[in-house]
Amino acid sequence: MTPRELRIVSALAVFLCAALPAAAGAVAFRAQPVLAALIAGEAAPLPALSGFFFNHFTAALLVLLVAGLGVTAYAAAARRGLGEDPSAGFAKLLVATCFSALFAVLVLGLFVLATALPAYAKLTPR
Repeated sequence: MTPRELRIVSALAVFLCAALPAAAGAVAFRAQPVLAALIAGEAAPLPALSGFFFNHFTAALLVLLVAGLGVTAYAAAARRGLGEDPSAGFAKLLVATCFSALFAVLVLGLFVLATALPAYAKLTPR
């Protein structure tokens, strides 16, 4: 790769490390009123996962934000170290990007499950 291509790819990796958790947090934040409306009409006890997200929603978003900031800082440090050893720097960038994506998907998956469980409980007869 040329030095220009290295700069572009590494900048894209750092951007993805920051953007993926931020996008997951934005989706969860915008969808939280749906979860609150589902839980408000729930007469039966809530599943543990739904209760966790309803009662600790802000904490879950803050954990996502802090993890995203940490991974982004790690990726930015790896990007700065690309000049010394490009192969090790790209390995660190790849790990950071994959962790960021995996963590964002995990949080969104848990949020979808937390939203779906009360709806499933309402739709299925006991």
